[in-house]
Amino acid sequence: ISCDAEQVIVTAGGLDTFDLIGRAVLAKGDQVWIEEPGYPTARRVFSLGGITVVPVPVDAEGLVVARGHEKAPDARAAFVTPARQYPTGVTMPLARRLELLDWAAEADAIVIEDDYDSEYRYVGRPLPALMSLDKRARVIYSGSFSKVFSPIIRLGYMVVPKALLDRFREERFSHG
Repeated sequence: ISCDAEQVIVTAGGLDTFDLIGRAVLAKGDQVWIEEPGYPTARRVFSLGGITVVPVPVDAEGLVVARGHEKAPDARAAFVTPARQYPTGVTMPLARRLELLDWAAEADAIVIEDDYDSEYRYVGRPLPALMSLDKRARVIYSGSFSKVFSPIIRLGYMVVPKALLDRFREERFSHG
């Protein structure tokens, strides 16, 4: 991902990252697509923040964008693990990634890309992060060092589009 240092926000792991995203760019009652099956921690954190979690099925290519649009056409965000879907392990191909980015632009929504273990991809060439494909500043990229260092450390990060930086700074500094 090509970004400026100011776009990288260090967090206390996934819980903190998802909570901060929810407070900075979503509002209570907003709908968020979450992969089904998917990452239970993200589901729990968003739900506790008053955000409506909409389970969207996963097929052999990841989150099914058309089904998300059918279930919640007014969703404000989609939470995905495209490099290696949790827990199925499928990888979202380029065409599906572009379909998801097109949906986000048309819906004025964001995509939360949780790249929890792409460093462990051993087959084929690495796929580009959604954020690196995003020309319309719709993706928030999230990662952690839990698998590289230790889950005890609780160290994560996110890369935020420049247009959203002020909202994240305000939320982080005013509410810790």
